[in-house]
Amino acid sequence: MKPNKTLLYTQSILLIPALFFLLFYGSFSLPVVAIALFLISFLGYNIAQYKQNKLLNPHSTAFTLIGTFLLYGFSHLGSLDTPQSFENMKATDSVVHLKLAQASPIDKICYYVGIDYDSFSLEAQQNNGWKQFYHYKKGYPYSFSWKCKNVSVSQTSEVLLRPTENEKLVWTTDNDLMIGELRLFYKDKLITYTSDKKALNDEPQTAIDKSYYGSMFFDEIYFGRTAYELSHNLPIYENTHPYLGKHLVGIGTKIFGMTPFGWRFMGMLCAALMVWFIYILALALFKEPLFALGAAVLLVYSFMHLTQARLALIDSFGVTFVLAAYYYLYRFIQAQHLKLLLLSGLFFGLAISIKWSAVFASLGFLLIAVYLLVSRYPLQKRFAGVNLMKYGLLAYGLIALSVYLLSFFDIFMQGGTLQTVIDYNTNMYNYHSTLIASHPYSSPWWSWPLDMKPMGYYKQAHGTLTSSINAFGNPAIFWMGIVAFFYTIITLFKRHTLESVFLLLAFLGLYMPYIFIGRLMFIYHFYYAVPFFILIVIYMFNDLSKKFPSMQKIFFLYLFIVVALFLAFYPVLSGYEIDKNYVKEWLIWLPKWWL
Repeated sequence: MKPNKTLLYTQSILLIPALFFLLFYGSFSLPVVAIALFLISFLGYNIAQYKQNKLLNPHSTAFTLIGTFLLYGFSHLGSLDTPQSFENMKATDSVVHLKLAQASPIDKICYYVGIDYDSFSLEAQQNNGWKQFYHYKKGYPYSFSWKCKNVSVSQTSEVLLRPTENEKLVWTTDNDLMIGELRLFYKDKLITYTSDKKALNDEPQTAIDKSYYGSMFFDEIYFGRTAYELSHNLPIYENTHPYLGKHLVGIGTKIFGMTPFGWRFMGMLCAALMVWFIYILALALFKEPLFALGAAVLLVYSFMHLTQARLALIDSFGVTFVLAAYYYLYRFIQAQHLKLLLLSGLFFGLAISIKWSAVFASLGFLLIAVYLLVSRYPLQKRFAGVNLMKYGLLAYGLIALSVYLLSFFDIFMQGGTLQTVIDYNTNMYNYHSTLIASHPYSSPWWSWPLDMKPMGYYKQAHGTLTSSINAFGNPAIFWMGIVAFFYTIITLFKRHTLESVFLLLAFLGLYMPYIFIGRLMFIYHFYYAVPFFILIVIYMFNDLSKKFPSMQKIFFLYLFIVVALFLAFYPVLSGYEIDKNYVKEWLIWLPKWWL
């Protein structure tokens, strides 16, 4: 029963970082408490099984690790308490009269906007007539978010809300202006009013939260908003990526409402699935449960994986599907069953239906096929020679493109044709190929493994406290990844194995195309290659441990450092409020780490 004892020890050790997390950062919300109870119950169940001399599930440690990742991800993920009813107004609509219960000055207004195609102004009744005191007009989509503004209105008994045309947004969709709540204040006291637009003040219990926790931010205003538009059969705003990612985001909003928790939910679930895929791929590659678990640990504590998963940015879907495609490709090479290759093609089709960034995986597929043929890898007769390319075209051509085409089912259901889909894709290509822009957080491709410039998604300060969300890599992983990359290349000159070649070609296929892309780029573009960067690190440790048995102890120390850094940097990955001095003195390691 020694394997059982080892599994129990490992499972218990994996829970230690989760306990530290709950102690310092845990929110103790319902999802977090539920996950914590599951982890404790699962450990208790395995202890009971051990005492009864029953064989434990060999993947128990992986399930525990996935649970801890969900614990980190769902803690402070987003509010379930945001306005759900909206007034839809057009610029041509008549004004809305807000009759105050009692005449009062107004010094602040707060409102929650859903979709903001048109603008609006507010006017107060004064002695000499109506006077405008606020005009909302934005030059970018401001979606499903709270906004508060200080105003100055002397005593008034009535306010007019006047919808107006937003001339700056002529390039957006024709959806109506959606206002969920409009609140008036004087000295922080809510002013009650009545109007014929009931949705403007029918949810007074919803909290005003302008932070990431209660509102959309960064590109959520595109993907989350478009998920809402797709689910409500509205013209879509974001049309620079395929449809599937937004449909997946929409599943969460259908379950939990159009709330921050809802539009971030599916990304977290899919990111947890990615942990499983890297574990089983590492198990297939290295045949060592320790190093398979190590790969999963590195992904969970890699910084970037958590950050990307907690935002409705759709990348976690695409990266998961790419990793699944490579898993089934490797299984195909091992077992040489056609269904495995076809599954790989299916997942590749799903990946490119999220973002075109996944298309680069096809370069790795092609290079791996060439390697198999040139190295005379022992293939079954039906897969030998040119037949391998034919079956590859079936999987990554016919099946993948069929899945991609079907991902636009919404267009066909709305009466569109194949030409409509072609036009949509042509517009996507034109957008990405002609994009000319600058951004303070942009970074060149070569700087990503060096972790030189994180991508700042969100930052807000309150006195001595700061809250920020940043995408970058755990330096213990990224910097070790550079060492492991060159180690793997050097070992190829001495001996080449399928595992090392497979990982290098998969990584280079997803990373090197960015050398030739001239458009604006950010470190999060590296996310698709990160799982293979991690697997290359694991390859190095696994290879060295065969030569030097003591290397396993160094590997454990390395994992400890990775986990410790994650717990230290968690606030700047998640938006958790922390003292500014802590960030400044302990977390800013490089000049452009603008955390």
